Amino acid sequence: MTRLVPVQVTAELEAYLESLIPEREPVLARLEQELEADNVPAIGVQVGNLLRLLLRMVGAGSALELGTAAGYSGIWLLRGLDQGRLVTLETDPERAERARRNFAEAGFEKQAEVREEDALAYLERPGESFDCVFNDLLNSFPSEAVVERCFELSLTRLRPGGLLIADNALRRGEVVRPTGRQARNVAHYNRLVAGSPQLDSVVIPMRDGVSLALLRK
Repeated sequence: MTRLVPVQVTAELEAYLESLIPEREPVLARLEQELEADNVPAIGVQVGNLLRLLLRMVGAGSALELGTAAGYSGIWLLRGLDQGRLVTLETDPERAERARRNFAEAGFEKQAEVREEDALAYLERPGESFDCVFNDLLNSFPSEAVVERCFELSLTRLRPGGLLIADNALRRGEVVRPTGRQARNVAHYNRLVAGSPQLDSVVIPMRDGVSLALLRK
């Protein structure tokens, strides 16, 4: 079989791809400018639109987000939920309050619940199930043991047919030879997802990589 060489995504090609995405509402456009100016990592327009499409494709009515930050990715998730509910977890009070303002500006004040709580602590308690769990904390976990515990608990919060999604699944390409702690954590997460008999999965090489898995019914 002929192996195709992946297309190198240049800045020009990135701009072209983004030009194909419909114009965003003002709050998203503003956040994109603010996050870029502050050099704050974000999922970006393409990954955001992917999240929206994926949730719409499975008819998701609820989502759990691990890591709120400014609420940018949460708004994209809410756009895919079609009047559904988002629970998003953030330990930083200032970020949590900023996210609440952004959700309200986007018209999602009643659909978005920002909880100032550690993600693992929330998952450890018995609670509701969701149609999607979006993990935006892969770069923040302190150890592979915590990564594994978070993965296991996330599966318990997913409904059959639900989506388990994680950003930064390629860790800037470092997962190929993971020497640093964060790269090892991400590589471990990828192995857990790929090796789970409960999941059908793929890593999409978009931006810093998106891990996408479907919990089998």
